[in-house]
Amino acid sequence: MLQEISIKNYVIIGQQVISFEPGLNIITGETGSGKSLIIDALSAITGGKFSKEDIRTGEGKASIEALFSLDGIEYIESILEDYGIEPDEENSLVITREVNVQGKSVCRMNRQMVTMSVLKKITQYLVDIVGQNEHQLLFNTMKHGEFVDNFGGDRINTIKIELKLLTDKLSSLKIKLDSISGNAGERERKLDLLKFQVKEISDARLELNEDEGLKNRRHLLINAEKLMKGISHVYSSLFKGESGTRGASDILNDSTGSLEELVGIDDKIESFKTGIEDMVYKLEDIKGELRAYRDSIEFNDSEIDLLEERLDLINKLKRKYGSSIDEILAYMDKASMEIDELVNSEKVAMEIEKEMEEVREKYLMKASQLSDMRKELGRKLEKPIEKELQELNMLGSRFVIRITRDDSTISGNGFDKIEFLLSPNPGEPEKPLGKIASGGEMSRVMLAIKNAFSEIERAPCVVFDEVDAGVGGQTANMVGQKIKAISKNTQILCITHLPQIASLSDNHIYVDKIVESNKTFTKIKILNTAERIKEIARMLGGNENIEASMAHAKKLIGKM
Repeated sequence: MLQEISIKNYVIIGQQVISFEPGLNIITGETGSGKSLIIDALSAITGGKFSKEDIRTGEGKASIEALFSLDGIEYIESILEDYGIEPDEENSLVITREVNVQGKSVCRMNRQMVTMSVLKKITQYLVDIVGQNEHQLLFNTMKHGEFVDNFGGDRINTIKIELKLLTDKLSSLKIKLDSISGNAGERERKLDLLKFQVKEISDARLELNEDEGLKNRRHLLINAEKLMKGISHVYSSLFKGESGTRGASDILNDSTGSLEELVGIDDKIESFKTGIEDMVYKLEDIKGELRAYRDSIEFNDSEIDLLEERLDLINKLKRKYGSSIDEILAYMDKASMEIDELVNSEKVAMEIEKEMEEVREKYLMKASQLSDMRKELGRKLEKPIEKELQELNMLGSRFVIRITRDDSTISGNGFDKIEFLLSPNPGEPEKPLGKIASGGEMSRVMLAIKNAFSEIERAPCVVFDEVDAGVGGQTANMVGQKIKAISKNTQILCITHLPQIASLSDNHIYVDKIVESNKTFTKIKILNTAERIKEIARMLGGNENIEASMAHAKKLIGKM
């Protein structure tokens, strides 16, 4: 149940706190006073529009906070638990929305930040808002199907999810089939291109990492002369050169000879001699390696040209097919597979068509199940809605949910075309609502549908925003009694201009617009009994005959 809503700096509301009671909460006031702002604020709490444009002029931010009691709502605890939200100690839920002039908006549940998606999913179980123009939805036959499907609940939703998967699969297969079975000339051109590409890559006989090896070899050949000079210089420095100069090896050999003569004088000399001899042996090893490396160095301009040519080819293929040899080879494999598919396109097309037929059969089976369920639901709904219409002074009216098959399209909603038909008077044939129903009749049809549907699952708080539009006289009394009856088990918030309905309230909220210091404000007040009588008298047109209107108002309230 909605216990309270606090509104601050919202449109022309400065700061107002409104308390609600169980039963029927009536909201009245002059046209333009701001009654609908209460509904708009509650809509924002349930995930509706709430932006910086809603901030009262001259203020930095707007906020709306609603307090809900969760007592008696058996299913809500598990729903909140799914989203990690805990009721407070009093088993209440506080929902807050704020927006500042920069457009930054936040939403909280029991001080915990939540997304708009979570807000909408949770509040759908707390509040059902029937707006001023919601009966216009009845002119849209697409909405008729939604009404019936919502009545079916999870059973319907499960099949619709399966149908959506099947239709997505059919669409995917059709795209694939069209690409295979497309223009023959285009297919041949594509086949020729793919064959050329595969041949171009295949003829190159690429090897993984080949380009890195080629680059290293090219670098070596380009620097061959520099290498030859450097290695020759090192060789001459270490060993006897061609000029007859003594190298490091000769000097080390002389040193070992000199140390040999000193060995007997001091024991340390032996270790020095041994160390130098080790150097001589290592130099001999290096000598052979240096000579072999020097002799292997080639000056081959023709090989450099071949390497450049090969690298140019590889780079050309990279520009066309991938940034590496690995990607080029992967492209060739993919192109080869496409060639196989195109060559065997007729066979592949037949396989796809067969798969499409299998999916289509599954679709038709599921769509038939859905259709049977809808027809069963339609039969269950027609009589309760007719009963509701009788109680709303549409005596002798007949309500029909017509479900026909439409095979022109395949969709996740199945093949049914669902339309509500109405015969408002005895002896008249059933016709689409939009062709025969007046505004007052549409309001009553919407109220009847809402009430019949809500017998299955009704939110603990239902909001009617001028659902009585277009009705008057005895019909207004009957609409009021219907709303009052609903309020026995469900909290109702109802904006009305009809005194017959206002007189039935358990809690009467009056909305007024005032101007203070050249600023406009909406003021909201809970009326006591005397104030209720005065307000209902005003609604009866009390400005002309105040005494008669006051007496009539007291009489209306006395009938409760």
